[in-house]
Amino acid sequence: MIQEERMTDILNILKKRKKISNDELASILYCSPSTLRRDLIKLENQKLIRRVVGGSVLNIASTNEPSFYYRETNQIPEKKMICELAKDFIGDGMCIFVDSSSTVQQLIPLLETVSNLVILTNGLRVALSISDMNDESIKAFLIGGEIKRNSSSVVGTDFSKSFTEQFNIDLAIFSCRGIDQKGVYEASLSQAQIKQNFLKTAQKSILLVDDTKFDSTHFFKVADLDKFSNVITNKKPDDSYLETFEEKGIECFYEDK
Repeated sequence: MIQEERMTDILNILKKRKKISNDELASILYCSPSTLRRDLIKLENQKLIRRVVGGSVLNIASTNEPSFYYRETNQIPEKKMICELAKDFIGDGMCIFVDSSSTVQQLIPLLETVSNLVILTNGLRVALSISDMNDESIKAFLIGGEIKRNSSSVVGTDFSKSFTEQFNIDLAIFSCRGIDQKGVYEASLSQAQIKQNFLKTAQKSILLVDDTKFDSTHFFKVADLDKFSNVITNKKPDDSYLETFEEKGIECFYEDK
């Protein structure tokens, strides 16, 4: 097993267990203590876990955004499923904003059937994926700002606001770090501010969120739920969420609907 796969497994285990001993973790992963130690040090440097005596715990609440590598390799089938539903919101000739999230990145390959798009993004990997597409009718713009380490994002509202005001954005597509019945949250203030900017600018905004994000709050609130016209997820949310969505005029889409 390569290091990236082990690190993903470690995070998935800690997500369920919250805390685990190093001996048990090495046994589950079939790796040596020295190999495990290197993996744990790397995850701790990314502020995703905290090493304690004899074991590790998950950093449940952190102002540090998880690395794009971890987000890119986590919940992939669910993210693809969500994007299959989201693609129906995008039509020929639209101007759209897509954020830098690993969820929204799964949408890009599905846009090859849509022509004459104008796409704005703050995602470096999203921009690279668009540049690899063969459709010359698609115009892509990467907004300016500061490159945020480990997140594959460009942030900074002072740079982005004046530039984006030149576009008539039909649709903004977001993901997030967490959602509850009061609102939508990010682990990074700079990411929250970018999304707030485009929520104000776009004519319509939709939220793509997998089931692990529900009942999860973080330090920085992006917006109230009613700022989004639609929520798209991979499976049916709890009835309490469906009732809240209905009260706020939000249409929710999920796989078995």
